[in-house]
Amino acid sequence: MPKKKLDQTEAENKRDRQSYVQRLLGGNTVGGGRMEGLSGSPARYQGQGVVRLVGCTTVAILGVLLIIGIFMSGFVVTAGHVGVVTTFGSVEPGVLYPGFHLRIPFVNQIHQIDVRVQPHAFKEIDAASYEQQSVKLTGMMNYHLDPAQANILYQTVGLDFATKVIDPAFSDYIKEVVPQYHATEILLKRDEIRTSTKDRLAQNLARYGIIVDDVYISDIAFSPEYQQAIEQKQTQQQNVGREEQVLAQKEIQAKQKLVDAKAEADASIERARGEAESNRVRAQSITPELIRYLETTKWDGKLPQVTSGAVPLLSIGQPTSSPAASSSPAPALVPTPTSGH
Repeated sequence: MPKKKLDQTEAENKRDRQSYVQRLLGGNTVGGGRMEGLSGSPARYQGQGVVRLVGCTTVAILGVLLIIGIFMSGFVVTAGHVGVVTTFGSVEPGVLYPGFHLRIPFVNQIHQIDVRVQPHAFKEIDAASYEQQSVKLTGMMNYHLDPAQANILYQTVGLDFATKVIDPAFSDYIKEVVPQYHATEILLKRDEIRTSTKDRLAQNLARYGIIVDDVYISDIAFSPEYQQAIEQKQTQQQNVGREEQVLAQKEIQAKQKLVDAKAEADASIERARGEAESNRVRAQSITPELIRYLETTKWDGKLPQVTSGAVPLLSIGQPTSSPAASSSPAPALVPTPTSGH
């Protein structure tokens, strides 16, 4: 076949193929109607926009769900707490310590439990002393939870463990300890009662993972009648104490006076002894020669005018310095009557 003939045939086949494609794209009669062309028509562009919109929306939704899933799967356990994990309500073994942890959303839940030291105030408890005297006590307990046993406490008791196990245990042990003491000893031995109660309470609560740090008894009260009797007795004791103090002061004063009197007597005796000794020494020192000497030294040279005897003494005139007086005769002596005659 000549080359020109082959080129013509190929050209015709090419035109036929293009015509066929154009008939497919340009439209065809179906059921008596004509179909709009797909290539270059507005319907074609609208379909592509819908597809792109649906795809973008789907991607955005998936991204949002992914972000929400990441946030919901993460959980932070704060300091001073531990996390207890539950899967569809079932408690998992072990606990989660402070930090960031992952979980399966809507499957796992993490419950935070405080393991720091916490106070718990006890309700008023009615007990009885050794004599069956009514005693009312109130107190407080400091405690903390064992972190390793928090999941067991959560599963066996729950988070309201204070009212379930702590209060009943404290009430029981107080009622066991207080009857061992007399009513007059309870106030004096408060610390001993507190220590004994703490030890017993710690042994009981340890099985739940509750660690007792300390127990305090804040108030102890008796019945009004007994309280009044105690106050009266205290008043009497105070009065007796005051009287004993007054008596002791009087005894001290009497002893002081006795000591002073004895000291004065001793001083008088010593003075008398001194005077007696002085007189004795003076008496021994007085001799006849001393007496005569003292008489001589103390005589003024004048004779006595009157004596107590019946014989009168003559009055001797005193010499004068005048010559006339010396030449005159001496006067006659007149008898002087003695006293009592």
